[in-house]
Amino acid sequence: MNFKKCFTLLSLLVAFFTACKKEEAIPGVGLQQEGRSDTLHLGEAITLRARVANVNGTTFDWKINGTAAGTDSILKFTASASGMFRVVVTARNTVSIDSVAYNVKVWGKYENGFFMLQEGQYGNDNGDLWYYSYDSNQVVKNVFKTENPGKSLGPNTATLQFATVYRDKMYMAVKVGGPLVVADAHTMKETGRIDHLPQDEGYAFVGVDDSRGLLSAIDGVYRVNLTGPVLGAKVAGINGPAGDMILAGDYVFVMTKDDGVVALKAADFSVAKKFGIGDAGFARTKDGSIWVTGKDSLVKINPVSLAVDRVKLPFKTTNPWAFLAWRSGSLTASASGDAVYIAEREAVEVIGEIEVGGTRLYRYQPGNAASLSAPFLTLPAGQYFYGSAVRYNERRKELVVIALTDKFGGSNDNRWLMYDAVTANLKETVRYTGYYFPALPVFY
Repeated sequence: MNFKKCFTLLSLLVAFFTACKKEEAIPGVGLQQEGRSDTLHLGEAITLRARVANVNGTTFDWKINGTAAGTDSILKFTASASGMFRVVVTARNTVSIDSVAYNVKVWGKYENGFFMLQEGQYGNDNGDLWYYSYDSNQVVKNVFKTENPGKSLGPNTATLQFATVYRDKMYMAVKVGGPLVVADAHTMKETGRIDHLPQDEGYAFVGVDDSRGLLSAIDGVYRVNLTGPVLGAKVAGINGPAGDMILAGDYVFVMTKDDGVVALKAADFSVAKKFGIGDAGFARTKDGSIWVTGKDSLVKINPVSLAVDRVKLPFKTTNPWAFLAWRSGSLTASASGDAVYIAEREAVEVIGEIEVGGTRLYRYQPGNAASLSAPFLTLPAGQYFYGSAVRYNERRKELVVIALTDKFGGSNDNRWLMYDAVTANLKETVRYTGYYFPALPVFY
């Protein structure tokens, strides 16, 4: 054997593997995989840093919702618009590429809280929305008028009675000669309106898809083109007063005075079924069931089969159909739970039967009739339900209850009572004076 040649070959192999080892030793980026989530308010800013183990030879690429935003290792994110933002930084060198994402939620001006609809005092003020901030636990008055100087929600003889948020827009229906007004729900800046509603008596709105909605009124239900918005043709098959509405699957359920609940096909608004029962609605539980009250019962509707189940209530239900006195129904439920909450109201004869006052709220657990054997809560002495009485606040797992100190509504002592939805403990009270008539909490 030629040892000299073997030694030379061995030396070459050692040199080769040594060179390979040195090449493999070039470090990768080593970007720390510690994404984060933040919440900001408009105008606030945060500084995001790409933390890497090896800076030399590393370049950076930042993107916000897919749009290039910077090439430094540091990015200052300023909340200039509301919404969800996905911030991704990619770090690379000749050996590796790493990415990490940050999720930033920017609250709109009026997004991190809820609204309370105020009817206003007839002849003096046509109402507005007030805003309760979760950040400060304080109330901001008259947000529509504040954000839209010179604009109103109709004449002072009109009454703001219904509002709902649909696809980041606030829809406000003003009865007794008022308009349907649409605003950006985050800023409350007006984006459109329908000045004249059918018979000057529009009630509620429901969104159906990107371009279509429905408006209920004293003489039926009308199509609404959301571009504008523009009032369209009347829906066939409903010719009397119609109030609350809810979209569930392939159907829009409508509460009517003459036929109780009516199910419309969402595709073409033709009548699928008239149930013949229903005074007030609607509530929806996590299983998708739709709930209404009727005469002496709580009624569950299957939104697929349209089958109906009933459970007897320990009181007679009231209806909202007295002349010019329509209001949204006094029941609610959690979208993430199965309990249904029903306010017991009183009825008096004025121009037709009108619901007033009431002090007891019941909580029904499906399948447990005994859960209705006693009230879940009773209002403090001298306080009575007003307006739509109660709504479930999903964000805080609370019931927001509206109360005045006169059962007929002739009171300037207004209260919002926040109850724990499981224990019925009173957690907070918002109280103020003036003839504002709070009628309906509105949530995102």
